[in-house]
Amino acid sequence: MKRRQFLRLGAITGTASLAGCTLQTSSDSEKSSGIAITFEPEVTGATFPTGMEFLPNGDKLLIERTGQVLMQSNGELRREPVLDLSDQMAQVTGEKGLVGIALHPDFADNGKLYLRYSGQLTEEYPEDEWSHIAVLSEFEMTPDRSGIDPDSERRILEEPEPGQVHNAGGLAFGPEGYLHVALGDGQRTDLGDTSWSWWHEQGGAAQNTTDNLLGGILRIDVDNPSDDREYGIPSDNPLVGENGRDEYFAWGLRNPYKISFDEGRLFIGDVGEQTRESVYVSEKGANHGWPIVEGSSCGPSTAVGHTISDNPANIFNPKVWQSVTNRVSPVKVCPTPEGTDRSFVHPIVEYRRSGSRSVTGGYVYRGEGIPELQGKYVFGDFVQPCPIFATEQPDGGGKPWPIQELVVEDSENGRIDGAVLSFARDPQGEVYVLTTGFEQGSGKVRRIVTAE
Repeated sequence: MKRRQFLRLGAITGTASLAGCTLQTSSDSEKSSGIAITFEPEVTGATFPTGMEFLPNGDKLLIERTGQVLMQSNGELRREPVLDLSDQMAQVTGEKGLVGIALHPDFADNGKLYLRYSGQLTEEYPEDEWSHIAVLSEFEMTPDRSGIDPDSERRILEEPEPGQVHNAGGLAFGPEGYLHVALGDGQRTDLGDTSWSWWHEQGGAAQNTTDNLLGGILRIDVDNPSDDREYGIPSDNPLVGENGRDEYFAWGLRNPYKISFDEGRLFIGDVGEQTRESVYVSEKGANHGWPIVEGSSCGPSTAVGHTISDNPANIFNPKVWQSVTNRVSPVKVCPTPEGTDRSFVHPIVEYRRSGSRSVTGGYVYRGEGIPELQGKYVFGDFVQPCPIFATEQPDGGGKPWPIQELVVEDSENGRIDGAVLSFARDPQGEVYVLTTGFEQGSGKVRRIVTAE
C-alpha cells in the first residue's frame, strides 16, 4: 500500500460513508435440470485444445495452447503440426498461449485464417512493466489446403498485456464480415489515487477506452487496411468520432473467454472475479460495467485475503468490510467513479461461483440431432467437475435467462470429465466440447449427442 493511501485509510477508518455509492440487489439465473446427454469422440490425442474450425473439405484445424495448429484429415489427427508458433511466442504460463482461431468468411476462395497468440516482448515494452504482447495474425493455407504457409503471416494487431492472466483470445466474424477480437483486462490494476475508489483494485483497463484496447471486444476490417494500420475501422463503430479508441465494439469486460455469433447476436462468456459468472448478448457500444459491477450487481471490491496479507492494517478498513458484506449479502454497495454514468448492459445469464468458477462461452445449437436443444445457447465451465448448461430467452423476455444443466450420462456426478476449454460448431449446427485432463495427450474433442 502506498503511503498516501495508508494515511487516507487512517482518516476514514471507522466511517463507512456511502458517498458516491449505489445500492443494488444481486440477480441469479434460475437453474433446473435439463436433458441427458452423452458424447461421441471426434478428435483424440491432443493435449490442451483451445479452439477448432471446420474446413470446407471436411478437415478440421485444432489449436494447441503451446502454439501448434493441428489438422485432422479423414478422421485421423496428423502427428506433425501444420503450423508451429512456439518459437515466436512468450513463455506459456498463466493464461498465455495460442488462444484463438477463426476462418475468413471467404476462406473457401482465399484460404485465410486468423490466430490470436501471446507474443514475445520487444524493447518498446520492458519486462518489468509488461508480461507479453497479444498478437493477432493472418495466415494463408497452401493451395491444396494441406498446410499453412508460415511465411504468410501478417501481424494485424499487437497490444501489450500487463499480466499473464485475463487473456481472453476468442475470435469471431460478424454478419457484416468484420472480425471481432476479445481481449481481457490483462490483470488487476489500481484505478488510481484521484478519488476515494482507489481500493477498487479490479482491472481499471476495462473502463479506459482511450489508452488501451483491453477489457472489451474489438471490431476491425481485416480486408481494408487504412491509416498506416494493418486493418481498417468500420465507420459505424461506436467510438468513431467520439472520445475513445475507434477499434472498440463493446467494453467493460473482465475476461471474455470465448465468443460466438448466432443470427447476428454476439454471445460472450465473461469470467468473474469473486462471486459471479456471466454470459452476455452484447451490442454495439455496450459498456458491461466491469470492474464497477460484476455481472449485474456489485461484486466484492477487492480480494479480502489478499489485501489483509499485504497489509494487516486493512482489517480496520471499512471498505474491506464492505467487500465482505458484498460476498454474502443480497444487497450490495457499488462505487461510482467519476465519469461513469452506470448505463451498463447486464448479462443474459449469471450464476454464483460456488463450485463453478470460470465460464467458457459456447454456441447456439442449430443441429438436427438434439431437438430439445434447438435454438438454445450451450456453454460450460472450466472448473472441474465441469457443468454444461443450455439457455434461451424466456417468452416474457427480461434478464437473467433461466439455465438448464445438462446431465452427462455415465458420469459419477452428471458432469463432464476434463476441464472445458472451448466449444465448436460445425456447418450443420452440431456442437462440440473441447476438454483437457492437463496431461500429455489428454485433450479431447467430443460431439454432444442425446443419451439413448
